[in-house]
Amino acid sequence: MISQPDPTSVQDFAGTTCVVTGGLGFIGSNVVHALVGRGATVRIVDALVPSHGGNLRNVAGLAVDVLHAGIGEAAVADVVDGADVVFNLAGQVSHTASMVDPQQDLRLNALDHAGFLETLRRVNPNARIVHASTRQVYGRVERQPVDEETAAHPLDVNGVAKLAGEQLHMVYNHAFGMPATSLRLTNVYGPRQRLTSDELGFLPVFIRRALLGETIRIFGDGTQRRDCLHVSDVVGALLAATADTAVGRVYNVGHPLDHSLAEIAALIVAQTSSTGGVELVPWPDDHQRIDIGSFHTDSHRILDELGWSAQMSIEDGIADTVCFYRGDPWYQSPT
Repeated sequence: MISQPDPTSVQDFAGTTCVVTGGLGFIGSNVVHALVGRGATVRIVDALVPSHGGNLRNVAGLAVDVLHAGIGEAAVADVVDGADVVFNLAGQVSHTASMVDPQQDLRLNALDHAGFLETLRRVNPNARIVHASTRQVYGRVERQPVDEETAAHPLDVNGVAKLAGEQLHMVYNHAFGMPATSLRLTNVYGPRQRLTSDELGFLPVFIRRALLGETIRIFGDGTQRRDCLHVSDVVGALLAATADTAVGRVYNVGHPLDHSLAEIAALIVAQTSSTGGVELVPWPDDHQRIDIGSFHTDSHRILDELGWSAQMSIEDGIADTVCFYRGDPWYQSPT
C-alpha cells in the first residue's frame, strides 16, 4: 500500500501495478505518463467513446497495456486483478451533452461505476481507488470560495451523475472497506486535451480558436470568474490522494487564484499572438439554463490533510499549453 506519496518523486510508484480508467483521454493519459515515469506498471481501460477525446496517440511510446472496453464490462476484471492502485477517471464530462442524452450520462458516470466497483469488490477489494469527480456537483452557489461543506445542488444531469458516482465510491468505502477517495476537480486545461469539441469546457475552445487566429466568443459579459488548473497540478493531486490518510475523503481540487473569463481570453490571445481577438455574445439557451455563474474553489482541506496545492500559475500554464499544441497539431484535427 502506498502511503503519503510526494508527487515530485520518481520513486513513489516503482514496483506497483496501477490501473487508469479513461487512460487514453486528457487527464488519464497525463496520469499514465506520470506513473510510467515513476516506475509503475500501468494498465489502461478506455471505451474510446468518439466524443470524449481518448486516443492511443496520447500514450504513444509508453510500455502500457490497453483494454478497449467500458468500465462496466466483464473483461475489466482481469485488468484490475492484482492492481495496487486504481485511478478511476472514466466518464462523460460535457454538461450540455448530459442534457441532450441524460440516460447516457447517468450510465457512463454512475451505473457503469457501480458495475466497476462491484467488479473490484469481487476480484480486488483492497486496491487503492482514486476517483475523479467535479466541482459541477455544487451547482450555483451563494458563497465564494466553495468548500466541501457547501451543499451539492447540481444544475445539470452531468452534475447529478458525477455526484452519484462519487457517492457510490464512498458507499463502497464505508460499507465494504474498499479504500476510496474522490476529488472534485475544477476547470482543467493543458497538454493532451482534445481541442476539436465545443462541449468539453471553455478553455480548450478558447485555446483552439486563438491558435487558429479565430475570434474567441464569450457568452455574456465576460465577468464570470473561474479558477483554472493546469493538468500537471491535477496529476499531482491524484497521486497525493493515494495516501492512506485520504481514504474515505472527498476533496476539492482547485487553484487559489481566480480570473474572469475576459481576463483568461485576453491572456490566451496574448500568448498565441492571435489576431482574432475576443467578442462578447449572447448566451445560447441550452448553455444559459445550466450555467452556474462564478465559481472559486476552496482547496484548504487537501492542502491541510495531504499537503497538495496548485503550483502552476495560469500565465505559465497557458504558455506551456500553447507550446505543446504548436508542437503537436494533430490535437486540432477531428480524426
